[in-house]
This record gives sequence, structure tokens and C-alpha cells, in this order.
Amino acid sequence: MDTTQKSDASISFNNTIPPSPWITIPDKRIICIEHPAIIRNLENGVETIGGAQAISKLAASNGNSGLHLRFRPEDTMQPPIESRTVPTNNILLKVTIPKRRKKRRDPDRNQTDCTESLTLPAKLKASKGKYKIEAIGMIERTVRFRDIANYQWNSSGSPFVAKMKDTLLECTYDSIMKFELSDSKGQYDIETLPPPSFSNTAIPHTYNYRQNPAVKKALVDGKTALLNYQAGPKTYTPMVHISTAEIPTKPAELPQYEQLDKFTKECVDHVRALFEKRPIWTRRALYNHFPRHLQALVRFSMAHVAYMWRAGPWRDTCVSYGIDPRADPAYRKYQSVFFQMDTYKQSQDDNANDTHIFDGKRITRDGRCYQLCDVTDNLVMQLINTEDIRAKCDPQDGWYRSSTMSKIKALMKAKIKALGEGNLLPESDYVSILEQPSENEEQEAVRKEKEAMHKNSRSERRRQGLRAKRHSLYHENEATMDVTQNNEKEDPQEDDVEDEAGDGEWEKELELPSLRGPVDGRVQKLMAEYEGDLGYEIDEEEGDFDLLGDDDDDEEEQEEEDDGDE
Repeated sequence: MDTTQKSDASISFNNTIPPSPWITIPDKRIICIEHPAIIRNLENGVETIGGAQAISKLAASNGNSGLHLRFRPEDTMQPPIESRTVPTNNILLKVTIPKRRKKRRDPDRNQTDCTESLTLPAKLKASKGKYKIEAIGMIERTVRFRDIANYQWNSSGSPFVAKMKDTLLECTYDSIMKFELSDSKGQYDIETLPPPSFSNTAIPHTYNYRQNPAVKKALVDGKTALLNYQAGPKTYTPMVHISTAEIPTKPAELPQYEQLDKFTKECVDHVRALFEKRPIWTRRALYNHFPRHLQALVRFSMAHVAYMWRAGPWRDTCVSYGIDPRADPAYRKYQSVFFQMDTYKQSQDDNANDTHIFDGKRITRDGRCYQLCDVTDNLVMQLINTEDIRAKCDPQDGWYRSSTMSKIKALMKAKIKALGEGNLLPESDYVSILEQPSENEEQEAVRKEKEAMHKNSRSERRRQGLRAKRHSLYHENEATMDVTQNNEKEDPQEDDVEDEAGDGEWEKELELPSLRGPVDGRVQKLMAEYEGDLGYEIDEEEGDFDLLGDDDDDEEEQEEEDDGDE
């Protein structure tokens, strides 16, 4: 009894839901093209993918030929977006919606259907079920454009590209023969065609951008800001170049002294005490005069007392605010000199507090920069204490003359090199450096002017020689081509025989006159005559070119010495 009631209830429930109708899908295999743009004009949309010819070719190959999408179809030089054909299992439906007609209130005013601007789901909803759906066929293959667009170079206004379109791109023999390149010389507006593709990346990468874990949101002056809690603190020390006219006189944008913590205040007081004794310091000299527990705070406390030189005679030195060493020759002893050395093999006391001193008897692992006031070597001090200085500060050598600074650097470099090799040479071995001739400002100016003129004249001679050789080489190549063409015209019998052969002429490989022999001979002769100026020399046994290194520099120095002797 219960079973019968349950079955009747289920039957009555199922009768309330009408069965879905069966829709027959025609046996049509359709290829779908997913265009990335919004198509408002069908003809223009078809032209962007190659036109009806490209679509016919795609259908004939069952979607394997692919399409090329160009948003400027008239520009054949535009890099296209390549298509990708993928298998799908979709159904193409045709939806028919009746148009809504309304009475016109104003016969002089054109009124359009308000449903034209609606989307398809909205139109279906507005039709209140009065629409028709029809299956057209199965979409088994879909052509999609998933590659990213490459960089574009608009060549529509290029006369050279227009010439190529009218001749080469016509792909006919007569039009190709009309294409010629200009043989005029000295053109400065020669066009350079862009490459076919700028970027090799076709599929966009999934970068998964994420915020730096060390960056947190915080309230700064009542506003939300992003702060990096792992970033190093700023030093705020002003950096001055040698060409700067005015130097800083006070620190800028620094917290007040009263706002500093205990250790920073102690470090600032110590820095001020040191700069009262000496106006210019190197950072290494400051570290050596600081307690170990305050050395890490020196670079943060420096901005309260001094600024730094970025380049010039006082490079990498800290100078008290308001002091310009370029204004007074008394600051010449604080100039700095730099050396490159390998001192990792040298044993030293890492706890020594005089590593900034150069005594000519030992070198330190961090001894790259020295101030002249920290040099205690007797021979070098003789040059440092000279009174023969400049009347005006020089951007490179400071207050010292060029010859004096050259002697100081050469003497210190020779001592550093000897100490690096483990040798302590006597002072008599360095006398030759001290005896080098000196020069005054006038002699130095004359020498620099002569060097500049000699350099310019040497460069001009090289350029003139290269121009002359290129010119003669070009004319000889033209003469060779004329001779080759004349030889071909003087033998008409061979042409008649080839014409009689009929189709056999197309089986022969096209032979062009070879100019490799004459050109190579002229290049060899050119290299032999200008081997010193061009930067290579010819190896007669191997036939290769060897790059010139120090020999070229030695030859130039010898020419300068000969000119000086003259």
C-alpha cells in the first residue's frame, strides 16, 4: 500500500516538469575565429586578418595555415600577431530576436530602436521569450590570437618603404627590375629599415607580482605610507663635485641634536672635537681615532659636522662645513692620492689605529687612499713641503704643479710595489724619480697645448688616409666590374648557345662576377700601409691580424718625445 502511494507521488511530480526538446545539430564542421577587437564593421575586420583569401586558405587547410592579424592592414611592414589553432567542442547557435517597433511621436525626428545598444542577454530578457535558437553546426577548431603585440614602427611616411611596395612587393619581374638603390655619396639622411621583430617574447609571462615582505604599511604624519623596515638607513652626507661653485655651509634636513639618542650624541661630539683639531679627514683616519663601539655610527654622524668631496684633489675626504680647500693653498697638504694594490698577502695587525699613515716601510690591507698630511716618508715629504705651488687651484692636481704630483704618485707607487713584493729598497734607488725635471705653469700650459695639437693632427692624418684609401678602393672595384661586364658582352656566341637550349637555361646556376680577389688584395695592401694607425699588423706566415697593445702606446709616446726634442 505504501509502495503504491510513493510511486503515484513520484509519477505526479515528474509529470509537472516537461521534457527538454531534442535539437538536431547539422553535420557541419565549422572553424571559429576569435578576433581580439570589437568588430563594428565586418569588412574592416576581415581585412585585418588577411581578407577573404586568407580565410579561404584557412578553411582549405582545416585551420592549420593560421592567420596574421594586422591592425593596419595597409602597412605590410607591420609585425603581425600570429594565430594559434586549438581543438574545441562547441556548438554554433543562431539566435533570432524579433525587433521591437514603437510608434513615432515626432515624424520629423528619427528614432532608433532602444534595444540596439543592449547586450545579447539583455535583448533575450527584453523579448519576453519571443526568440528563436537554431543550431548551425559543430565548432571543432578555433583560431585564437593569444600572442602579445610586438613593438610597432610606423613606416607609412617612409619614401623608401613606399618604393619597396611599388617594386619588390609586387613580386613580378618587371616591377622588381625597377627597384634601384641610390649610388650617390655623402648622404646623411639614409633610411635604416626596422627589424622584422623587436621582441622574441610571444606569450606574456606570469610574474605573480607580490609586495616585498619587508615593506609594511605605517602611519606617517597621519597618512598611510609604505615603509621598508629592512632598508639601510640614509647617511644624508652632502657630496660635492670639483666643479661645484658653492660648498655647503650647514647640514640640511637632519634631526636636531636634542632628538638624537645617547650614542649618536656621543659620536657627534667626538667628530666635532676631531674637526676642531684638523679641518679635513679621510674616513679611515676618522675610524682610527674613534672608540670601537662608536665606529659604526661615524658615517651617520658625519652629516652633522662635514661634507664630502666626490672627485678632485680632495676626493673621498670629509671637510668641515663652510671650508673650501680650493680657496687657500694652506689646504694643499690635505689632498688625497689613490693607489690600486694587492695587499691581501701582507700580514698586519688588524687592531692597529695608524693604518692611514704612510711611512714607506709597511702597507696595510685597506691602504688605498692617503692624505699628504699623513705621509711620514722622508723622500715623499720633501716633495710635499715644497713652496713651488700654483697661483690658482687646478681641478686635477690641486695646488701642486703637475710635475710635483706626478713625482709624489710615482714615488709612493714604487715604494708600495716594492713592499708588496716583500722588498725594502734603500732611498738611493728612488733618487731617479726625484731628479726628474720640473716645470712651471707656463711650461705646463705649453706642453698640454702641444700634446692636444699633436693628438688632433695625428687623428686627422688617420682620417684623411682612411678616406683616400676607401675612395681609391671604391673606384678600383667599379673599374673591375666594368671590365667583367665588357668581357661578357664580347662573347655573344655563348649567349646564342644558351638561348637555343630552351628550358635548360633555368637549370643552370646563376653566375655573378666574383670580386673577392681584387678586393682582398686591396684590403691586404691597405692594412700593410696603415698597420700602425689602424690598430693591427699582418702576420705574413699565418695571414692573420694581431691586435696591437702597448706597442702602439709606446710608438705614440716616442713620437711625442721626438716632437719635444725638436
